[in-house]
Amino acid sequence: MTPKIVLSIGRQFGSGGKVLGKTIAEKLGMKLYDSELLTYAAQHSGIDQKLFAEKDEKPVTSSFFQNINHIIAGNDSIISDENIFKIQSDAIRKAAVESDCVIIGRCSDYILRDYEYCMSVFYWAPIDDRIDRVAARRNIDDRDKVRQLIEREDSRRAKYYNYFTGKTWGAASSYDVCLNVSLLGVDATAELTIELLKKRFG
Repeated sequence: MTPKIVLSIGRQFGSGGKVLGKTIAEKLGMKLYDSELLTYAAQHSGIDQKLFAEKDEKPVTSSFFQNINHIIAGNDSIISDENIFKIQSDAIRKAAVESDCVIIGRCSDYILRDYEYCMSVFYWAPIDDRIDRVAARRNIDDRDKVRQLIEREDSRRAKYYNYFTGKTWGAASSYDVCLNVSLLGVDATAELTIELLKKRFG
């Protein structure tokens, strides 16, 4: 059976990582897993998708009181952050062997660290460019407000990644490739990533 190729994408908020993932997946005919991964994990575990969404790339915050709230809300069992991560990890590994795919975030680079046919890339961009992109996308005029949003989202992703992987989110040593999206723009960065995939896996 021909091995399935996986591109794992890490990204700063506002760097264009989501658009890059979609563009690359479309150009190569690969399956895209972003929020779709939550649906996939729910379908293969039988657990309510809302639980995956609640903890999606969020820092670990489980407490006795949060668990009580789940019981009051009608959830029959207490599902910890670690268990949700394990179930989602199993779903990522399953997706990786089913089809060529692009997986955005969710520590997929770490989860697939032993999978020979996975290449990990981290997309970043200067803060001013990210502010411009997020401000335009969300129609926000206040640049300070946008900066705060970016810093908050980056912090959330970093805490989640660092906790579950023991590595450093955004550090070059944590990924196969790190690319500044602003250097070439989204389209050219997508093409460069595709060329890297082809050179790595033929």
